[in-house]
Amino acid sequence: MATQDAAPTFSPELNTILSDLQHQHKAKRRKALEKFESVVFDDDKTLDKDYLTKILEYSKGRLVMCLSDVSEMNRISSASIILKFIQLSIMTEKHLIDIIPVTHHRMATVPIVEESEDVRLLFINIIQALTTLFQAKMIPHMNDIVNILKEAVIDPSPEVRKAAGECVSSYARATREKFHMQSESLVKPLLKALHHQRFKNRIACINALGDILLYGDSSVIKEVSGPLARCVMDLPQVRLALVEIGGNLALDMPDRYSYWHRILPILLFGLRDDDVDVRHRAKELWRKVGGKYEEENEDHLKEEIEFDVAVHHYPPSEERPGVGCRMLVQRSLVHILPGLMTDLDDWQAGSRLQSAKLLITLVLNADKGVTQYTEKILTGLYLAAGDKETNVVRQVLECSSYLGYFVEPATYLPLVLPRLCATGHGERTLSVISALISSGQTDLLQPHFQEIITAVYCEEVAFNSQTEHQSSLLQLMEGLLKNCNPSESSYELFNILLFIMSSSAEQENVDSAVQILEILAQKTGHAEVKELFSKHTGIILEKSLSSASAWTEHNPHFLMFVGLLELAGEILGHELKQLMSILSACIGKKQDPFVALRCLSRLRGLLTREDQPLNSGDELHKWLPVIISDCVGSFLPWSGGRKAETLRTAAVACLASACQVSLSQQQGMAQELKKCLSLIPALLEDEAEDTRLFSCEVIYWTIINYTQLIEVDIFHTMADKLVKRFDDVDQRVRLRAAHVLSTLFSNVPKNYDPEFNSARLLDLYGDVVIFLDDPDVKLQEAVVVALGKMGSVSPTLLIKILEEGAPKYRNFQYCHQLIESMKELKVSDKS
Repeated sequence: MATQDAAPTFSPELNTILSDLQHQHKAKRRKALEKFESVVFDDDKTLDKDYLTKILEYSKGRLVMCLSDVSEMNRISSASIILKFIQLSIMTEKHLIDIIPVTHHRMATVPIVEESEDVRLLFINIIQALTTLFQAKMIPHMNDIVNILKEAVIDPSPEVRKAAGECVSSYARATREKFHMQSESLVKPLLKALHHQRFKNRIACINALGDILLYGDSSVIKEVSGPLARCVMDLPQVRLALVEIGGNLALDMPDRYSYWHRILPILLFGLRDDDVDVRHRAKELWRKVGGKYEEENEDHLKEEIEFDVAVHHYPPSEERPGVGCRMLVQRSLVHILPGLMTDLDDWQAGSRLQSAKLLITLVLNADKGVTQYTEKILTGLYLAAGDKETNVVRQVLECSSYLGYFVEPATYLPLVLPRLCATGHGERTLSVISALISSGQTDLLQPHFQEIITAVYCEEVAFNSQTEHQSSLLQLMEGLLKNCNPSESSYELFNILLFIMSSSAEQENVDSAVQILEILAQKTGHAEVKELFSKHTGIILEKSLSSASAWTEHNPHFLMFVGLLELAGEILGHELKQLMSILSACIGKKQDPFVALRCLSRLRGLLTREDQPLNSGDELHKWLPVIISDCVGSFLPWSGGRKAETLRTAAVACLASACQVSLSQQQGMAQELKKCLSLIPALLEDEAEDTRLFSCEVIYWTIINYTQLIEVDIFHTMADKLVKRFDDVDQRVRLRAAHVLSTLFSNVPKNYDPEFNSARLLDLYGDVVIFLDDPDVKLQEAVVVALGKMGSVSPTLLIKILEEGAPKYRNFQYCHQLIESMKELKVSDKS
């Protein structure tokens, strides 16, 4: 009857279209829908709402039926037409009962009836448009709509998901009076959708969850806060949305006072975000939250607000939060910290990093109120200070530094110092305490300075060779010297720095220790570091002597002793008695071979230095014989094994260096050297190439500095052994032996009789001449020089050997050259 009444008011074309909407063929229905949309919405009468209302009234049933059409195109067309009617505000509340049930059937039935993504998207857009149009009037249909949205937010289509998330937000705002009755059922689907790969979908989910908390049942924040907090590792756009939600919840959530500990982290994460926009927005919202909290609690915070004064000792790069912000964090910290400490040990590096950043923010905002939580915070910092990620450790140290601004040393030192020697990861505690001390006030730290040094100077802390441990220890030393007067503990600090310089495998640590040592010298009133060595070297040597005989390669006292040998320089020349006592005790066949080897190497280095630091007190002549007898002599005789061979080489090298030293009084040294010279012939034939080379050096410097020891028998023995080295496998040894032989014949003993020793000379000349044809050109040249020096003892004998052998040699020019020079020498001798 209604159709008959309405029909005459429409054009014949429209009547035909409406009739075709019910045609049994889907193609006819599709064309009818297309024509309907064209005629109704493209006609000039579309501006007439009354006209469109009549059309809607007449066609709604058929359009709604087409929403369930078997043809996808027909469903799309009918949904689009209905959406246009809604957007043009033609729909009225009474039409909801026609549209929503059909939409519910197509979208909320399990399994979902509607297979087309495009149609599902249009259905969600229809719900969105209806919500925008009718607002609170949608409440009676809440059950159906919530069921639709529950399925839509986890829809396979990303576009449907995104639209559904936005629709949840709109519907929550529109039905806020009753939304709490159904809001909880949307939480689980939204949490599933929160991890979608498209960031825009994640943003829509975050906004939807935020609106559920604002307008629905806020108790679901217990389930929501954790997943939301994990979004801080997402893209900047997602983090910005998260900050917005955190700020809105902190400002407007009805039950926010019951859930501050869950709301605040969502907002506070943004204060240290890497993105500038996120950081700026978080600061802006945080100020608003703090200001509103102050207004709402003005009576309770009256005293704090009135007596809030500027703090002079405050992190220079940070802006102090307002009273409201500080009070909020102080009152929530007890609930936030336990979970945060757990997150600092999370398996994900990103989670640990964000937790460390949040802890910094909490410390800065808690201000002086953080004192009562110091022990709990320090426990988390110890743990995170050993993190594998550098960024996490950096944040931990920054947090420790900020903590030092608000917590007095008298509070944190009793908590920190006992852990230094008690734990297996002392470097973690060291790094935390160094950061705490670096930000401390001098007047508060100085009374505890000796207490800190006493705790640090235990062997497990001060004398640990691990690189990370030493780095942390150096940071602590630097912080202490920056804020305290070290005069009372100069010796302990010097020992620690000396140990690090001696034992560190990391050059960066050594360089840092040197710089800190310079600071220590300045702070203790010394013009140079050398004065510190002068002040403390004697005491260190005295204390080291008692244990020297039992040293091993890792013994701290041994490492410091080696450091003194390397660094003390001329100071050692004034402490020779103690120095030699220690060397005698730690160098020997019964002592650790590594200790002996390293001491001999360092001793050799000191003896070869041009400035002769060991002779700065002009007493080296007294102690050099002791070095030879007690430190070198026992290793010179041959014994089997690679260790013995290495020590023998080091001993011969040290002996060569000792011979090289120019002394004012030689008697004692000459006596000890004479004992060693009997061993040199055997050492010249040692298996170790370096030993043979250094043995040549011993002979050379004996000739130069102790000529009186070269007697005739020793002369011949040395000459014979040196000639044999001309055939050595090592070119260095061959060339050096030739040079030393030249020097030997340039310093013939005064009582040497060439005629009496002619047979020996004849053999030597004959053995050396052979090497004029050596393949090594450099050796040939060295042999020519050597023969020139040797021939000066008995030119006639050498001429005889050369004339007899000249035809046999390839390099006969050398023979003729030597013969001529020897003849000239004979002539000059006669004249």
